[in-house]
Amino acid sequence: MKKNSPPKSSEVLIQIVTWNSRFFIENCLNSIFKQSYHDFSVLIIDNASRDKTVDFVQEKYGERKNLFIMQNAHNLGFAGAHNQGLNITQSKFILVLNPDIVLTEDFLEKMLKFMKSKKRLGSCSPKLLKMRFFQDEVKITASKTKIIDSAGLLIFKNGRIVDRGEGEEDQGQYDQIATAFGCSGACVFYQRRALEDVKMPAARGYEYFDQDFFAYKEDVDLAWRLNLRNWKNFYFPEAQAYHFRAGAPRSRRKKQPAYVNFYSFRNHLWLLVKNLHFSLGIKYFFSIAFYQLGKKLYLFFTQPKVCWQSQFSFLRGFSKMLKKRKYILRKAKVPSSRIKNWLQ
Repeated sequence: MKKNSPPKSSEVLIQIVTWNSRFFIENCLNSIFKQSYHDFSVLIIDNASRDKTVDFVQEKYGERKNLFIMQNAHNLGFAGAHNQGLNITQSKFILVLNPDIVLTEDFLEKMLKFMKSKKRLGSCSPKLLKMRFFQDEVKITASKTKIIDSAGLLIFKNGRIVDRGEGEEDQGQYDQIATAFGCSGACVFYQRRALEDVKMPAARGYEYFDQDFFAYKEDVDLAWRLNLRNWKNFYFPEAQAYHFRAGAPRSRRKKQPAYVNFYSFRNHLWLLVKNLHFSLGIKYFFSIAFYQLGKKLYLFFTQPKVCWQSQFSFLRGFSKMLKKRKYILRKAKVPSSRIKNWLQ
């Protein structure tokens, strides 16, 4: 394993951003190194973990020649850290993976075959199921479930974005290959050509994920930009993976720390400013406004400080988002009617 150096140019790059991820990383890496497909490299970008994540990886996987690691002195967030890796690598396909994901053994083999079979395929997500982890004094035990975590992303007329099928028991209802508005950033395959097509210029290198978002909703933003450039996002259920995600969909918001709600609420507004066609914004103005008002009222009564902080942060970045909007929509290849078709 090499530190602070880019991985070799394999066909597939598996890129993982860690931040105090010691609890999950062993199960994740074990599932990666059991894959039936072998032409891949793993790049771990650590965001200044304090739980010795990097020390553990070095000790257990140090002999792996296809495993590389970069260590940041500060937490650059999901978006900034992934952009680091994407700016220094050249693999044709990139699997962006959360450290709390466990892959089935034929995941890469099936996903890569599908990726190569479609034209204009920008991103692809597997059938993502939930996983539970238990820790005792001796070891960490992982338990797979048949509860769906994500079968692709849905977007509604009011701007709400959800994981399709989340919380449902898997009974085969999502066993059909389908196009999707986007893919969950927890586990998503990207084609390099698509990422290069939608990247945005930045002070250093390029932004593939929007670094101003830091974390949360950056996967939706990238999916939207792929749609605008006429790249397709697919859901491919024959490839499966498992994801630890605490809380049920309806109850999770109450358990989220303040910083999660801050980024999630602010970034959602930036997402709309950057990508939504003006005509669609006018058409669905009242639906969007009513939904946003409900979110703000919820924050006001549960976390008032976060409510004001997220609003001020949104306004501070508003002009910057308008500049990005101009760049994105100037390059758009599809009309607003194509995006309208995705709105539920």
